[in-house]
Amino acid sequence: MLDHDVIIIGGGPAGLSTALHLHAAAPATRMVVLEAERYPREKICAGGIGQRGLTILGKLGVEVDCPMVKLDAVAMRIGGHEVVARVPSCGVVVRRVEFDHALARQVMARGIAVRDGTRVTGIEVHDDHVGVTIETGEVLRARAIVGADGVSGVTRRLTGFSRGILRAQVVELDTGAAATDQPRDTIVFDFEIHDLHGYCWDFPTLVRGDELVCRGAYVIHNLGHDSPKARIDQYLRARGLSLADYKLKQFAERGFEPGAEIARPRVLLAGEAAGIDIATGEGIAQAIEYGMLAGEYLAKALERDNFLMSTWRQFVDGHHIGRQLRIRHLAYRAFYSHRRPTLERVLPKLETLFRVGVQDFAGVPMSKLAIAQGTAILLGALARESMRSPD
Repeated sequence: MLDHDVIIIGGGPAGLSTALHLHAAAPATRMVVLEAERYPREKICAGGIGQRGLTILGKLGVEVDCPMVKLDAVAMRIGGHEVVARVPSCGVVVRRVEFDHALARQVMARGIAVRDGTRVTGIEVHDDHVGVTIETGEVLRARAIVGADGVSGVTRRLTGFSRGILRAQVVELDTGAAATDQPRDTIVFDFEIHDLHGYCWDFPTLVRGDELVCRGAYVIHNLGHDSPKARIDQYLRARGLSLADYKLKQFAERGFEPGAEIARPRVLLAGEAAGIDIATGEGIAQAIEYGMLAGEYLAKALERDNFLMSTWRQFVDGHHIGRQLRIRHLAYRAFYSHRRPTLERVLPKLETLFRVGVQDFAGVPMSKLAIAQGTAILLGALARESMRSPD
């Protein structure tokens, strides 16, 4: 007899969403979520969640009860311009220390076991089960496991997955308002530092009830070992703020790599463990969507008693998140290339295309026709720009 059908390693949005969706699809599933830290645990993250993620949870009757800043717009600074797309209720900004804890309470309220403060130290995959050792020495056995433990989690390392190529280093801090800030219903992505492989950001946030702004620098390290700290210092000084006045927080992210291995027999990766959008670092709504797909996929695996997981990559690629991540990966490759100067001239003129991206963030269904039309608009603009001023 095995202890569980499924063990989910990682109690963030990907792991908790997997648990909720697997429970909804197969209520009799014996599962446990193992979280290394104790809730409420600090998780450094800008905290932006596209409405798509909240809508997915809402379909299960899950409403996360924690402080949120409602978003009605997304702004992009690029090529000396600031483009703003207003899409009411397109998302929220949360503090992960509050959001993850509130989501975990929702999971536990459905009778799903969540063991926080439970660090995994060993994983052994056998022909008929997986053994998971925790730091007390206890060994839990299950038919399959889900690695939803993020960029530095143990699942990838202990089960033989590669480290991955696409990595980003991120720094953030919370400040008061600056004169250049957008209204508090708007998040800002700033690409004005032209030699930065990444961007800076301003997200309105609530810290113990205080209205502050989370600011940060996102640096894609596989493109060059830039200093996120130096970049945020530069960004703050331009706004009359001093880095010395704030507590700097640092973290890393792993990007989605098309075709990369994200499953092995009896082992499935979800959320950042599988890879998130390397172009922008967006991860929370994507983690929730990964969990939705993982719950459905695992329910079918349990029903068929087939845990090869050989079609997980294909399953992800065939849904919205797979298409979204491939598009964003193409955008990353194009923007951080010799085409960047051209794109910096063209993109501010393509407000319609930018709005489509914000609508996708908000969860507005995006058809294949819309994707094709958006691609045609971009290619046409690039062609016209190249004829006027070839690089």
